[in-house]
Amino acid sequence: MWKKCVPILLSAPLVLGGCSLLPQEETGGHLVLVQAVDSVQYDLVEVVREDVQLVKELYCTYQQSQEETLSFGTAGRMVRYVHVKVGQNVKKGDILGELESDDLVEAIEQTRYIVEKNRLLLAQAEEMKAFDLEALKAQYDSGALTRAQYEERVGQTEENYEDTIAGYQDVLYIQELRLEKLEKELEGCQVYAGMDGMVSMVRGKMTENLLPAGAAAFTVIDTSQCVFSTNEMEYAKYFMPGQEVTLVNNNGTTYETRFLGADEAPDTEKLYFALIEPDTSIAVDTRAFASLVLDERKDVLALPLNAVYKAAGKSYVYCEDENGLKSVRYITTGLSGSKYVEIVEGLEEGEMVIRK
Repeated sequence: MWKKCVPILLSAPLVLGGCSLLPQEETGGHLVLVQAVDSVQYDLVEVVREDVQLVKELYCTYQQSQEETLSFGTAGRMVRYVHVKVGQNVKKGDILGELESDDLVEAIEQTRYIVEKNRLLLAQAEEMKAFDLEALKAQYDSGALTRAQYEERVGQTEENYEDTIAGYQDVLYIQELRLEKLEKELEGCQVYAGMDGMVSMVRGKMTENLLPAGAAAFTVIDTSQCVFSTNEMEYAKYFMPGQEVTLVNNNGTTYETRFLGADEAPDTEKLYFALIEPDTSIAVDTRAFASLVLDERKDVLALPLNAVYKAAGKSYVYCEDENGLKSVRYITTGLSGSKYVEIVEGLEEGEMVIRK
């Protein structure tokens, strides 16, 4: 890179009259020429051979087609077991973790016993009532009881059993409600995977502390579709199904992906790039780009973009003339790339042009 300083002379005639700062006898009434010297710095850049590329940075956003965050349905209990770890593959229905629940299991067994016992007692009472009523009917049919006697004794029998049956029914209702509550509480002590996938998050120190109600305990992601996507559909023609594409984020981290064809993509509204290897550390909405070469000229004369100017449809550069002053030279350009401009005519390799 060359740098040069060019002096520029600024001249102006100055007429000094009666109110001149200089005495009349010193100026003699002549014109005084005042010269100011300033300098302009500029760079000289060489015409070189380069590959001129027009590059499109195709920005994509990371997403997962499906993800579930799971929590225990029961609060106020210590975690007994965590059955999985981050990165572990699971199937739908696999248990991920469970809370301490021995007291619940015991309470459920006791309540079930009470429920079954009262169901039997209720059934027995209803059978005895039915038997007694059948016996009265038999007596009436045989003529041992009059119509009035029969109706009276039927009323007494129903009244005798009413309180007993109602008592069993009340106990059953209460105990069945309690059993339902206990079973629901026990169910909330286990967390199961709701889909096939990979465990991407396990809450830390779960076995040491009580979890707040509804606290996220596990996250499972569908690793079959961990993708970056973009809605710039017009660039689909630059990719082939299954083509491997490296994406890069602004921090320089790279992601190896493959382009999903229409038969694999979740929909036809976006372009999708699936991770070749699932990575649970990537945050949803992470942005990365693919450098897509839209056009290219290999090994051609080229200058940086900021060394070539355009006006009225013509391209030109600034060169030094034989006096060391800046002059304009019109040139013919080809492909304007992302960094360089292709020079077709008007300059030779090794020539120097001015770049401010």
